[in-house]
Amino acid sequence: MTIPSTPVSGALVPFSQRKLVALDGVRGLAIIAVMLTHIALQHVTLSPVLRGTFALGWAGVDLFFVLSGFLITGILLDTRECRNYFRSFYARRILRIFPLYYGFLIVALLVFPFILNPDYLPAPSHRWMYVCYLANWQTQPQWQILTHFWSLCVEEQFYFVWPLVVLLTGPRRLLPLVVALEVALLAGRSWWVYHHGPSVVVQYATITRMDGLLLGAACAVVVRRFRMARQRTGVLPWVAVLFLAAFVARYHMVAYTARLAFTESIGYALLAISFAGFVMYCVLTDGQAGWPQRWLRWKPLLLMGKYSYGIYVFHFPIFYLAERFCRRLPHSIHEAIWFACLLIGFESAASYLVASLSYNYFEKRFLALKDRVAPVHREAPIASTPALLQVG
Repeated sequence: MTIPSTPVSGALVPFSQRKLVALDGVRGLAIIAVMLTHIALQHVTLSPVLRGTFALGWAGVDLFFVLSGFLITGILLDTRECRNYFRSFYARRILRIFPLYYGFLIVALLVFPFILNPDYLPAPSHRWMYVCYLANWQTQPQWQILTHFWSLCVEEQFYFVWPLVVLLTGPRRLLPLVVALEVALLAGRSWWVYHHGPSVVVQYATITRMDGLLLGAACAVVVRRFRMARQRTGVLPWVAVLFLAAFVARYHMVAYTARLAFTESIGYALLAISFAGFVMYCVLTDGQAGWPQRWLRWKPLLLMGKYSYGIYVFHFPIFYLAERFCRRLPHSIHEAIWFACLLIGFESAASYLVASLSYNYFEKRFLALKDRVAPVHREAPIASTPALLQVG
C-alpha cells in the first residue's frame, strides 16, 4: 500500500519529508521539562511548591518518546517500499545518535576516572551495559553522571526491532497491532505492580516504558491513513489537557508509595495519550495561524529543540558536577536562594552552550553524511531521492 502524501505548496510530499517547525518547539518543551526535574532534585532550597512542580518534569522523557515514535514510524512507513529500507534507516539512525553518545561515553569512561571521584561514574561491572545500550536493564541503577542514558537505551532497543515490525505488518495492520500492544502492556504492567509493587525495573525497562513510543507510532499511522477535518482537530488539545490533568491530580492526591504504584500502572499510559493528542494537534495545525503555533515557533524554544539531544546528553553531568563542586563552598552560600538562582542560570546556559558547540562543530559532520544513505525508492533514481526529515 502506498502511504498517502500531504499537499504542501502544490506538491504531494510525505509527512517525513516535510519540515514541521512546531515539532522543534515540542522538543524544546520536552528538554526544558527534563531540566526542571533535575533542578528540583538538586536545589533543595527552592520552595516546596516550586520543587513539586518542577519535579513533574520527568514526564518530558515521555513526550520525547511520543515525538520519536511519531517521527521514526512515519519515516519507516514512508520508506517501506524503498530498496534500501533497512540499510538507510539504520545508517541514518547511527549517524544521528552514535557519534555524540559514544563520544561522550568515551570521555566519561576513559578520561573522567582520572579526574573525578569514582562515585560519579558507573560501577566498572556495569560499564559494558552502556556500551551495548543496555543500561536501562540494571536492577539496582546507580545515581551518577550517566544515569539519564536509560531513555536513550529504551529508544535504541525499540528501534532495533521496530523497522522489521513495520515492514512485516504494513500500514493497514500496524494501528490494530499498536493498540493491542499498548493494551497488553498496560494490563501486564498493572498486574505486576499490583502483585509485586513498584520497581525501578518497571520505570526503566523497554517493555514497560514504551507507551509513548507506541502511541507516537499510532499517531504516525493516523495522520497518513485518515483525514481529520479542521473542526475535529480542535478536540485534540482537550484530550491532551484532560488526560494530563487526570494524571497530575491523581499523582498529587496520594502518598509516595501509592504515587509510584499509580504511575507505574496506568500513569505512563495517561501521559502517553495526553502527549499523543498534543503532538497530533501540532502536526495537523502546522503552518496555521493561532497562538499555539506562534508560541511553538518562538525562536528560543526552537533553538532548545534543535539542540535538545545534546542538551539531554550534557545537562545532567553538568548539573551533577556543578552541584558536587558547590558542596565545597560555605554552607551559608551553598544554601542561599540567590546562589541557587545563579547556579541554575549557569548550569542551564552551560548545557545549551556545550550542546550548540557539539552540534555545530561535531555532530553536523556526521549529519552531512546522511544524504549518502538516503532512502532509494524503487521507481526513482538515487540522485532524485530527497533527504528525509532529520530526527533528534
